Amino acid sequence: MPIIVLAGDDSVFEGATYALMLGAVADAGADTVVEWIVRWGDGTTSTHDAGGEVTHVYANGEAPRTIVVALVDEDGTHDGAGALSLTVFDVAPTIALAGAATVDEGAAYTLTLGAVTDPGTDTVVEWIVDWGDGTTDTYGAGGE
Repeated sequence: MPIIVLAGDDSVFEGATYALMLGAVADAGADTVVEWIVRWGDGTTSTHDAGGEVTHVYANGEAPRTIVVALVDEDGTHDGAGALSLTVFDVAPTIALAGAATVDEGAAYTLTLGAVTDPGTDTVVEWIVDWGDGTTDTYGAGGE
């Protein structure tokens, strides 16, 4: 069974591009690898017709992942020819806020909770505003 050398970082942030190096293949026979199948550990697979650098974007973290590579040669598919573990870190969402820079004491203040950006597939379900005066309010949606 052929064995492949894999190289890549041991972690990546969700939404960022992860680079994996499909390195040298060792095989006791004189077989020629014609296909590299990468199982990214998140339910997705990509197929390549050569070794070298391949990339992937993990849609969500916080999670440990194991990349497993299968090699195809004239003898068939060799599952588990190489494996590499990594951690996909979560990235906190950011929010666009709009409102006046100052407000008179005792006057109503309007804060607009704008668009939320998250490189992962998370869904924001609650907005908690810390007003900076020791009070907080919780909202079920963005807006004013």
